[in-house]
This record gives sequence, structure tokens and C-alpha cells, in this order.
Amino acid sequence: MKELKRYINETLGINIEVKDINPSKSNKLPFFIINSYKFRKTRLYGRDVILMFVGNEFTVDKVSKHLALTKDAFETIVIAILNPIEAYMRGRLVEKKVPFIIPGKQMYMPDLLIDFKEFAIKSEMPTHMQPAAQCLLLYHMQVESLEGINFKTISEKLHYGQMTITRAAHFLHNAGICKLEGNKDKYLHFEKNNRELWDATKSLMINPVKKGSYYTGWVYGENVFKTNINALSHYTDLNDKALEYFAVRPGYLKFIEGANLKKINSYEGNLFIEEWIYDPSLLAKDQFVDRLSLYLCFRDNQDERIEMALEQLIGNIW
Repeated sequence: MKELKRYINETLGINIEVKDINPSKSNKLPFFIINSYKFRKTRLYGRDVILMFVGNEFTVDKVSKHLALTKDAFETIVIAILNPIEAYMRGRLVEKKVPFIIPGKQMYMPDLLIDFKEFAIKSEMPTHMQPAAQCLLLYHMQVESLEGINFKTISEKLHYGQMTITRAAHFLHNAGICKLEGNKDKYLHFEKNNRELWDATKSLMINPVKKGSYYTGWVYGENVFKTNINALSHYTDLNDKALEYFAVRPGYLKFIEGANLKKINSYEGNLFIEEWIYDPSLLAKDQFVDRLSLYLCFRDNQDERIEMALEQLIGNIW
């Protein structure tokens, strides 16, 4: 539902409110349709719209017939909400004038005179990698291989929505980093080994640190990970510093401030906590952030000692 709302907002510039349907209204539908789909309602451009959520197993003819029956029952516009499907199936839906939305991909609503195609996957490649794509690739290179694993399983491993993983996979495919294979179940195929992948993609990767602040006090637990100089000294011969550095997942800072931890200036702080663009726990080992993300944190540092430590850091991976 979040992906659907976000896609409509990004594409049409409007925020929709999705509500449940009154059971007395849905009783007008045949029993087999009620059991086959989930229905919600919203408004688009001042018109009532029924959203018919379709599962992965369907045929174009069946969806077309069932949508027509639903339209007659509700006497309003009905739009099929679909998971990503092959291009030829989207073409058949358009031929039959079946209104549909594939969040992040395409929307076709002839009753509203809307036909936006391939919205999320653009021909011009971004110069920087998306956080989810970067996390996926770093996970593949350092934690476990994602070769031949379908998108649903990857989304469960990385705690991202399946649509987010689909977009990340298309980014990697379009950038020539891997290939998408499979028909019903899509999966990734990597032709390069991990070192070759790193050399080919590090220029696209970005510093994982979104923001950071000094604190006084202490933190503990499984959701904070040593980073910065603390982690670099752990992995290499570089000397450590007294100041403690920790990395946390996006949005986690608001949960740890309290009696034992207060934001303060750089002179009095004994901790520095970084909020990352992805969850460091997915890649961390022994409460230290992963080596490749750490490299990206220091990549632009001009200190000769840091540069030497980074060479040692990368050299110990492969």
C-alpha cells in the first residue's frame, strides 16, 4: 500500500487516502470474486475509485472479466493493482482496456485519460547507487551470495519491501552489474566475482553516513555498531582514538536519546553517533560495521595514514 501511495504521489502529484469498503457494498459481488481479490476504495480527481488488488497468479482474460463484473457491482471506476509483470502481459491489458497500476512501473487508466509507462526505470542511469541497491550488493559480496535467489527472498533477508528490491535489481541490471533472469520468479545472475564487482561498482557507491552528532553518555545493545576510526583500527594497524563512534539504522537516533544519552557539542562529547542510509546490522560482524561500507566512509580522506589503512582494509577482504 505504501508503494502504491508513493507511486501515485510521485507520478500524479496527489496524496490519496485508501479506505476499507463497506461489507454491504461488496456483497453485491459474486462469492468467487470476493474470495479472489482484496478491495479498497479511494478518490482520484474527485471521482470514487475501487482498487482491486490482484495476486501473482492470474490471466489477463480472467482479470478483465472480473474487473468488468466488479465495475457493474459498484457502478464506478475499478482499477487493478498488480505486482510487476512481463511487458507482453501489460500490452494485453492495454489492448483490452483494463485499467491497472503497477506501483513504480506503469499506470494505465483510460477512464481518467492517464497512461504513464515505465515511470520508475529510466533510460538515463543515475550517477550514484540507490541505498537499497548498494546494501544488496554489499550483502552479496560480504555476507552471502544472492546468486539465483528470487526477489521475495532477498527482500526478506534485507528487510526491504519487494518493490524496493525490484527497483534495486533493475538498477543493477541496467548498470550492467548483473543480469535479471527467470520468468515468473526473477532472480539475479552475477558474472563477476566479488573483487571484480567491487572494482566495477565502487565509483557508483556513496558514503553510507547520512548524518551524525556528538553525544555525552553511553549506549549499548544489538542495534549500535562500532564505526569510523574505532572500526578502522579494529580491522587494521591504525591506532584507535578515545572518542567512540557508533552507526545506527535510519531513524533509530530518536529511540536512543534519553537519560543516559544526550546531544552535546564536540568539545564535551564522548560519543559520535552516525545515522546510516541503510541498516548496518545487515552487514556488520562482531558489532563492527562491514569493511566495504567503512571504506566508503573514509574514501575521500586525504590523510596518508588513513589511505594506508584503507589499502590494508581492502587487501584483507579477498
